[in-house]
Amino acid sequence: MKYLSRTLTLLLATSLCGPLQAAPELLVYSTKNASYLTPLLDRYSAETGTPVGYLVEPASALIARLEAEGEQSKADLLLTTGAASLWLATQKGLTAAVDSSTLTNNVPEHLRAPDNYWFGFSKRTQTLIYNSTTLDKSELKGFTDLADPKWDGSLCLRTSQQPYTQALVAMMINRDGEQKTLATLQGWVNNLAVRPFAEDAQMFPALEQNLCEVSIVNSYYFARYKHDHPDTPLKLFWADQDSSGVHVDITGAAVTAHAPNKAGATDLLEWLTLKETQAQYAKLSLEYPVNKKVYPARQIGRRGQFIEDQHNVAASGQFREQAVVLLKQAGYR
Repeated sequence: MKYLSRTLTLLLATSLCGPLQAAPELLVYSTKNASYLTPLLDRYSAETGTPVGYLVEPASALIARLEAEGEQSKADLLLTTGAASLWLATQKGLTAAVDSSTLTNNVPEHLRAPDNYWFGFSKRTQTLIYNSTTLDKSELKGFTDLADPKWDGSLCLRTSQQPYTQALVAMMINRDGEQKTLATLQGWVNNLAVRPFAEDAQMFPALEQNLCEVSIVNSYYFARYKHDHPDTPLKLFWADQDSSGVHVDITGAAVTAHAPNKAGATDLLEWLTLKETQAQYAKLSLEYPVNKKVYPARQIGRRGQFIEDQHNVAASGQFREQAVVLLKQAGYR
């Protein structure tokens, strides 16, 4: 099964050139790369006897492919990072609703589509990160507080072009409204120490070199950095614990609208939310399980528990366009 899965992956990744010697019983379109997918899908194939192939491309390319393929699509499951992409695919009629007690029991309500067209199977948190040699955590509060003039010249941020930034701002619009969110963004821009960075990883050296004192980061990126730099003075701070809670997004999946094997796709989606699978993926990705019965990986869990934003992550798609507009208005590059 392992050989079949990886052979199909190679063929599919080269735009389906040449005839396949065998077809998978399930085909996954994914934004996650092979290092995350292969261990999971190989185990699923070994347990069920179902060969699984996958194609890895950016979300925009996968959505465009599904649109072009229409009823002729061979894809059974769309797997992406970020609820916004799953929301968009659903708006385009590319996903199918799934009635599954397993999924509704294992996936909290705010981490799945209100109409069950997609489901999260892993949580991705954004929170604050600071240099503990120059800043005491008692000075930190949350995202909106970073707009306070007391942080003038102390803030590092990612670029507004990052989907992570847009998702965070979309959720802020949903929660706080456009005017308050715009004021927050303008405060962030005023407090910038340097131009926004293209990637999370670029902020870690900037914080360590005292170019800034505080930033907003995806916690799993910091987990990887901490693994490679165990002596870093950088620490996470769980944002807004006395109010809205930490921002969360998902890695999630949806059965496609024209899936040739809807029953198999539903089974695979349910399997992704089971305890053993959740634990395996948490160790691979350093993200948080959605299944409340599963503990995160040890190096993640030792950071302690936190209160998370309970607003449905679908808002990251619903308010994405408004987020882009406000970011531009605020002069956030």
